[in-house]
Amino acid sequence: MPGDTIKREVGKPAADKDLAAKHVADRIIICGLKVEAFIGVHDFEHDKRQGLRFDIEIETVPAYAAIVRDSGRYVSYGDTVSYITKRAASDEHVELVETWAEEVAAFALQNDLVAAVRVSIQKTDIYEAADGVGIVIERRRNPDQS
Repeated sequence: MPGDTIKREVGKPAADKDLAAKHVADRIIICGLKVEAFIGVHDFEHDKRQGLRFDIEIETVPAYAAIVRDSGRYVSYGDTVSYITKRAASDEHVELVETWAEEVAAFALQNDLVAAVRVSIQKTDIYEAADGVGIVIERRRNPDQS
């Protein structure tokens, strides 16, 4: 019966060793983190905090789940959120969203369980007609780093 075939295929555990050995990236995500900070190159941007929204994808190294199980080490989204919120709460002025994106990526890549990171930062108060304007960067760990 066709229904029986489907049930056996769906319920069947993956037996293909090649498929199991392939790394499909795991990603830790932070979506829509909203902060207010001093940012921008224009004079009017130095006078008050602006709304920013961060979206971050942190790609883990191969066998991440096994490393977590075996060692207890992990990538903490909380550390990245804390890094961003503390920076935003300071009175430090950042000229460019590009600078802040680079710094967030470098922070995430300090953890040797991170293979790559994608950081999106948008200013949310610049154009009334747009939800946000900003930048998306992607950075990958240098193979020589450990």
